Amino acid sequence: MSESVYQVLLIDDDEDDYIVTQDLLQEAEQASFELTWVETYQDGLEALNANLHDVYLLDYCLGAETGLDLLQAAVEAGLRKPIILLTGLGNYDIDRQSMAMGASDYLVKGNQLTGPLLERSILHAIERSQAEAQIHLLTHVLQSIQDGVYMATEAGELLFLNQSLRQLCACPVQPVFDKTLDPLEYPILQQLLSQGNRQNCHTKKSSILKTELFLESSPGLSRTILLSESWVKVQQNTLRFGLIHDITERTQAELERDRFFNIAIDLLFIANVDGIFKRINPSWYATLGYTVDELLNQSFWEFMLPADQSSRQNLQDTLTKGKEVNSLEIRVRAKDGSYKWIAWNLVPFPQENLLYGSGRDITQSKASEARLTYETLHDSLTGLDNRVCSLNRLEIAINNQRRRPYEHFAVLFVDLDNFKHINDSLGHLAGDQLLIQVAERLKTVVRGVDAVARLGGDEFLILLEKLTNLNDALKTVYRLQQELQKPFHLESREIFTSASIGIVFSDLSYQSVNEIIRDADIAMYRAKSQGKASYAVFDQEMYLQTLHLVETESALRKAVRNKEFRLYYQPLVNLKSPHQLQGFEVLLRWHHPDKGFISASDFIPIAEETGQIKFIDKWVLRTACEQLKTWQIEGKAEEGLYISINLSGQQFRDPSLIQELDIILAETQLDPQCLKLEITESSLIHEIQSAKKIMESIRNRGVELSLDDFGTGFSSLRYLQQFPISTIKIDRSFVEGLQNCERNLRIISAIVNLAKALGFKTIAEGIESQEQLIELQILACDASQGYLFAKPLSATEVENYLPQCMTGT
Repeated sequence: MSESVYQVLLIDDDEDDYIVTQDLLQEAEQASFELTWVETYQDGLEALNANLHDVYLLDYCLGAETGLDLLQAAVEAGLRKPIILLTGLGNYDIDRQSMAMGASDYLVKGNQLTGPLLERSILHAIERSQAEAQIHLLTHVLQSIQDGVYMATEAGELLFLNQSLRQLCACPVQPVFDKTLDPLEYPILQQLLSQGNRQNCHTKKSSILKTELFLESSPGLSRTILLSESWVKVQQNTLRFGLIHDITERTQAELERDRFFNIAIDLLFIANVDGIFKRINPSWYATLGYTVDELLNQSFWEFMLPADQSSRQNLQDTLTKGKEVNSLEIRVRAKDGSYKWIAWNLVPFPQENLLYGSGRDITQSKASEARLTYETLHDSLTGLDNRVCSLNRLEIAINNQRRRPYEHFAVLFVDLDNFKHINDSLGHLAGDQLLIQVAERLKTVVRGVDAVARLGGDEFLILLEKLTNLNDALKTVYRLQQELQKPFHLESREIFTSASIGIVFSDLSYQSVNEIIRDADIAMYRAKSQGKASYAVFDQEMYLQTLHLVETESALRKAVRNKEFRLYYQPLVNLKSPHQLQGFEVLLRWHHPDKGFISASDFIPIAEETGQIKFIDKWVLRTACEQLKTWQIEGKAEEGLYISINLSGQQFRDPSLIQELDIILAETQLDPQCLKLEITESSLIHEIQSAKKIMESIRNRGVELSLDDFGTGFSSLRYLQQFPISTIKIDRSFVEGLQNCERNLRIISAIVNLAKALGFKTIAEGIESQEQLIELQILACDASQGYLFAKPLSATEVENYLPQCMTGT
């Protein structure tokens, strides 16, 4: 007996029937049953809805209702468990009606109903119910899958179509098992079944049909499907089971892939894992000239040049691991013998034992990249190395000497003399042509191991390598100077130029390129200060001087901001007794916070070179005018007392000088006649007419002008008489040797006589002795200044000095 215990519910209003049924079930031999009993229709309906039993036994008579009523209620509620109807009457109509309504069996109570019969009916009902449940589940699965499924007889009579196939064939929705659907009415079904008929006529129904079909499911809508049909023997019948997989999208994708494969500009290929070509696209012919027949069964790796073969094994190892290789740039030899740069992307597909590759022709971009690299490292005008390239070469030279200290190098910093004048007078095009010709000459002088670069403008840098000593570099410098002294021909003109050259000879103390360029630049400026066509070899003294210049420039900037300058006033006295005070020359001193007082001669040249003099000059002019006006207001200075202020060359040429002078005089309310401005000869020798206009503008405002340091520069009597000056100051260098040098005496005498002839007054600078005073008085010099009368005085000292002058003491 089976170990299964089935739960049975009896719905019967007669308790005797319950007892009889229980006795019958105890006679069961194949299974065990546990019987539960309810006696009313309502209790039975609730039990059916609870669905807790394996099988239900319904008595036909249930009071006012019948078992058929209860059966109908159970079916409508969706109960799928087996139901057996019991009745005391053997009525065929009731039997047929109950079976039609969904009963599993119909049994007549009484002597004819035995235990084995009841057991067999229950077990068969349970088996049928389970089979129907499995069929229902299978049908649900078949209906829910996307692939089409059908079942048909050998003759082509349809037994089943799932919904996917119905939609594909445009069939109406039918019951699951439907023998009324005529394939002749639906061309797609007819086409599918006919494929199976043709196939199996040849194979004697022993194989599975697999074929690809093109179907038109509706006008204008076509599909591509993959049909798989099996013929299966079931008892005495042969059934056909078909599976239709819609491959339209896949087929379309394959077509698009093939179309792309054929029209792609890039070189495409499919190869096996060893790189043997299985398929290539037409771009191979367009790019490299190879036909399909020439490439098939050839190896991709054979297209790598010998120089690239060293990386082949690593690439193959990478692909074997299933990893992609991207942006592999190699040169490939074309059929015509030329070479193309191709950038490859290689993708392995180990599951297919295939290698996919795409290559893009980057020959033009490589050429552009090379051209861009060249332009990045070379001067566009001369074709020489540019600053970036030259600094890179110099860095390499420094590193090479560290490894081989016995091999030296030298750097020549070359700057053309008077190039600006040539460029401005002949034009920039001529200037460019001159630079090009200079570059060509420089290249002819140096060796193959040397390098010539243009840093910018008219500056060139030459790197001489593999030298034994400094003399090797100097020999090249001599040749350079000789070559550059030859005439240049520009636009039918013969032009001459020269160059100032700074030289740095290598030693192990240099740690950076910037240090060498700095020192070469310093040496070049030293050469330029020596005159045209000169050279200078850098030494430590040059560096210290330059360092002093840089430090002084920085300190000057701070001095302007921190107001570290002081004004001193040196008396200007009449040489005629009683040596009356006429005014003061304003002198500038720098009170450095660390170095103390610094003389103007030590910092003014640096201030002029760095441009700081502009701010200093304005401060001096305003401060001195304010100071004199203050003394006048306080009654400490007489009305005729004046101050004499030096104008630097930059201040004199400053376009804003006149406007600045007007503002200061207006704001300080100082009488212009109390102000004199001193100008050196060097400020006047350039642009004479412009200088004359500036001086006239100053003189028109009532401010007198003095010519300072007369006799030390280039004095032209022609221009001297044109300048609106009132005073000539005789330089101290003539006064110092006055009593011991007859020549100085004659020079001063000539200057005084010249001044008187032109209507100028004279002031002698630097009188320190009584003997000098007597000589100058004899020469009829008008006034003087010097330590004999007073040293330069601070503002406070002037305030103590002025009362003495007013009392004549």
